[in-house]
Amino acid sequence: MIDRCQFNSSEQALRVQDRTTIAFNTNAEDVKIRDNRCALFKHFAVIGGGGSTITANHWFNGDSETGGVRVAGLIFATPNCRSVVTGNYIDNGWIEWTNEYESTPEFANQFSFGGLTITGNHFISINVTSGFNFIRVKPYGPGHFVQGFAVVGNVFRAVNGKIDRIEGVDTTHAGLDLTRMRQVSFDSNAYNGVDEPVYNPASLIHTQNTASSSWVARTDPYLPFKGHARTVDGFALVQALRTGSGATVSDVPWIETSFNADNRDIRLSFGQSVRGAVRFTVRMDNPV
Repeated sequence: MIDRCQFNSSEQALRVQDRTTIAFNTNAEDVKIRDNRCALFKHFAVIGGGGSTITANHWFNGDSETGGVRVAGLIFATPNCRSVVTGNYIDNGWIEWTNEYESTPEFANQFSFGGLTITGNHFISINVTSGFNFIRVKPYGPGHFVQGFAVVGNVFRAVNGKIDRIEGVDTTHAGLDLTRMRQVSFDSNAYNGVDEPVYNPASLIHTQNTASSSWVARTDPYLPFKGHARTVDGFALVQALRTGSGATVSDVPWIETSFNADNRDIRLSFGQSVRGAVRFTVRMDNPV
């Protein structure tokens, strides 16, 4: 248990990329990291075991450079980490999720990335480049996916420079298998200074101005990790279906998921050419 400590780095005057210090690392199970303050280390914590509870801490990792380099503040080195990150102030660093401690990091028979809950935190970035992310998954071998991940009720804010997205995959060693994502939730988060907010499930509207029997609805960029449009939970027509001549018709489409080359579209097929608008709820995972 590490409770109510203050960690002050001797490298506070250095740029982020020049720092080498880590406040602490853990390798055992079931650690409790609570109510700590950590100032300007390279990393706040490297967590090697599972079952961690990380609550009500404040760590900040930035410097005074505009468009400066940023690194991870909190690193999970176990893919199926069974951990919660709740009520923290996360400042100018990201949460990095890796399997770097595995001697054979490619996916085989082990659990892949899962068991992580990130709730009720406030994230802030200042003077960063647009490619900064607050959450990054970094597989060290191929074949991995996410199975059980909740990012709920957080506030993400970028100041003095917008960022593209709050989440990303570091593909230095490998990417994620987007066809195997399961039980991923991005819900009730607040986005400020973020160009591409993400949701899973995402409730989107497609408007078809030209009559067609085949409507292609784009989901990009709204699904986490730029995932595939794998499942549609439901849809509702929000405008009357009309033919090219304007006559109102009643028709129900069937839906094709993971459509187009990047698998990020859905296609609604009608019995005749119609125009109108539909709201649909789409997911980048299998919810069961």
